[in-house]
Amino acid sequence: MPLGTPITVTAGTYKDAAASAIVIITVGTPGKFQASRLDMLAGNAVIVRACIGKLMAEGFDGVIVISTNPVDVLTYIVQKESGLPPNRVIGSGTLLDSERLRHILGEQLNVDPRSVHASVIGEHGDSSVAVWSAAQVAGLPLKHYPGAEALPSHEALLIAVRYAGPIAATLKGNTCFAVAACVTRICEAVLRDERAALVVSTLMTGQYGLHDVSLSTPCIVGCGGVESVIELHLNPAEQKALEASAAVLKHAYEQLHAD
Repeated sequence: MPLGTPITVTAGTYKDAAASAIVIITVGTPGKFQASRLDMLAGNAVIVRACIGKLMAEGFDGVIVISTNPVDVLTYIVQKESGLPPNRVIGSGTLLDSERLRHILGEQLNVDPRSVHASVIGEHGDSSVAVWSAAQVAGLPLKHYPGAEALPSHEALLIAVRYAGPIAATLKGNTCFAVAACVTRICEAVLRDERAALVVSTLMTGQYGLHDVSLSTPCIVGCGGVESVIELHLNPAEQKALEASAAVLKHAYEQLHAD
């Protein structure tokens, strides 16, 4: 259900933004859809840091939602430099990737995607990890659902998820609608204190054995932002892939400061 009307759109100031419950960061340089999202880090970090500096100078004390790419590294930077508690800085992360995976599986299995429960975690990008071991359809493990044996390989399905955005952008010039729907969903969960389980990017503080990196995993999202972080039970291959994803993000952050 949408947030509803009336909606007033104004060209406000940072002071106006600081009085809001939620601030959404979408600003950035034009993306090159054939390139990695990480290639946009240097330019977008400068812009996002400038915005956050001005916002915090006005005393902002709400929840920040970030959708600018590379969203995971920028989520880490914003949390670190804003001084806000980790729970109040949320990246849109792999919420969209997870929804795309559910849609693809639903289409392949001829079932409503809302009956499919599957998560993509880690980086919103080329090192994302699909948690096949926890995937379910109508309460059944995916591998036991009728017709699952005829699905494309896990690798092919994940590649389809990873490249859905670039393909859409190539065809129509942008991917604004899908990510906007995901950001709206996060805002609904915060404003209504839904305590909804959403796959979003947040700071790791020991989950999966990871520290000092922001990446996506299922989280309970409510009025305080990320109310709790859900640590999925990964198999060894998934754990290794997630650690590799975290290493990619850490390297990108380190390179930004080395340049």
